[in-house]
Amino acid sequence: MKIGKVLLALILILGLFLRFTYLGRIPAGFSPDEASQAYSAYSLLQTGKDEWGLGWPISSFKSFLDYKAPLQTYLMIPSVAIFGLNEFAARLPSAIFGVLAILAIYLLTGKIFPNYKHLPLYSAIFLALSPWHIQFSRTALEVNLTSFLFPLGLYLYLRGLKDHRQFIYTAILWGLSLYAYHSAKIYIPLFALSLLFLYRRQIFSKGLKSLLPALLTIIILLSPLVIDSVFGNSAKRGGDLLVSKLDTVNLKQIDDQSFYSPLAKINPKIPRLFHRKIFTVISRFGENYLSYFSLPFWFTEGGREITYSVIPGRGLLLFWMLPLVLFGLFLLLKKIKDEDYDARPLLIWLLLAAIPAALTKEGYRPNRAGSFLCLWEIIAAFGFVRFLEIKNKYSKKILGLFIGLAIILTGFYFEDYFFNSVVTYPKALSYGWRDTVNAISKIQRNYDTVMVDKGTQGQSFIAFYLKTPPPVFQAASADWEKEMQKNPVDYLDQMGKYRLGKYSFEKLDWPEDKNLETLYVWQGNSLLPSERHTLHQVTTPTGEIIMEVFDFKQ
Repeated sequence: MKIGKVLLALILILGLFLRFTYLGRIPAGFSPDEASQAYSAYSLLQTGKDEWGLGWPISSFKSFLDYKAPLQTYLMIPSVAIFGLNEFAARLPSAIFGVLAILAIYLLTGKIFPNYKHLPLYSAIFLALSPWHIQFSRTALEVNLTSFLFPLGLYLYLRGLKDHRQFIYTAILWGLSLYAYHSAKIYIPLFALSLLFLYRRQIFSKGLKSLLPALLTIIILLSPLVIDSVFGNSAKRGGDLLVSKLDTVNLKQIDDQSFYSPLAKINPKIPRLFHRKIFTVISRFGENYLSYFSLPFWFTEGGREITYSVIPGRGLLLFWMLPLVLFGLFLLLKKIKDEDYDARPLLIWLLLAAIPAALTKEGYRPNRAGSFLCLWEIIAAFGFVRFLEIKNKYSKKILGLFIGLAIILTGFYFEDYFFNSVVTYPKALSYGWRDTVNAISKIQRNYDTVMVDKGTQGQSFIAFYLKTPPPVFQAASADWEKEMQKNPVDYLDQMGKYRLGKYSFEKLDWPEDKNLETLYVWQGNSLLPSERHTLHQVTTPTGEIIMEVFDFKQ
């Protein structure tokens, strides 16, 4: 037992090292989501209101009109208070929860597989080394918080089947998950209802009285979300991303398929039965759902965006985990409940995890597949333990070869992530804003206006790196509100033009925007004028310009 605790401590130290080393610098760059959340925390810390002038939002933060889940922003407040407004402070809560998730998966695995002594340690080290969990822990992504909250809540839920007092802690943790990650609002209720049906006898064995504390906790935590869903705007984010929200191209395609169908020659109404929006939505949901069970997605290709998958061409899981996942999954599906374990919660987890992601427009999105966090590592650990039980004359050689290969492949991943990704994918996470704003801050007093090439929510980066006084931002956002009432937009940077102090965010046009008293910030969304006077550049290793600061003074 003592050796097990020592090994767990070493795994936690390893996980901490991989998640905290150069946290403010790797990954290179900083996403607009991170900048926006950190500035919201800074604004609350300074004024008690967010950048839109709203006091202590409960269910969501308006951000740049995408209405972010609030928990991570609130967790950033003490971090920003202690370390200041910087990348490290913004990412610190996510990194802490990433380390705590290793402990949570250890406890949960031990509860599900109580007779497998070393299995919890294997699941813990697999998560500690997991590429996508490391990547999520090192960026301020809301989804990463659930990698701790959900498995720990499930662990306490399973304990609560014998001791109902534990249910209140599950209610708190899963309730907080609803404030951490929008997809959890779909996934956790489905999962909780499934477990309620599965373990209904144990749950109701002591009557409703023993369940009252948990029920009251659920009501208290759910009430603000329900009220906001009915009367507020937080549902907007989900509505914008839903698979059912088809654009004009999709709708025209449905009409064309109906019109040109050979069946239309018999009767125009016949093809309309087959080519309807509902069938397109169902088909797309099915395609999206299956995409999250794609082996290339998990083990070789990864996601379709460098912002969240960080290294395109690499899976979200280490390649050597593939045989362990397949073997473990095969054994669990073959016998989901045994005298040594009850893995039915894992099967429910597996079937439901892809639903929130599948409901959105695109598949293969790592950040939307967050409901799978910790699941594959548990299944792989089970597969590894059962593999170790196989005894023959080749087993030791195969094990040695496997461990050697795992070490090599893991080493290649870390070399790629910590050293090469900065050079290979410099455009990831809006790289270049820190140095660009630093350059601007030294010369902006010499200009009447700083005109920023619109795109990627530049106002969030300007406010974050300049530490713009919150009252200044709040005054500007009040003007934006008035403009958006006249001309509604889905996201802030879709406005034609908007200002934050002396900063004007708009599409740069030449020669109309040429002005000797204006400083220009270019980020690739317009042509660069040939007669410009370059003051600062951010380039890729190949010489491609990512960002540039210039004027027209000679």
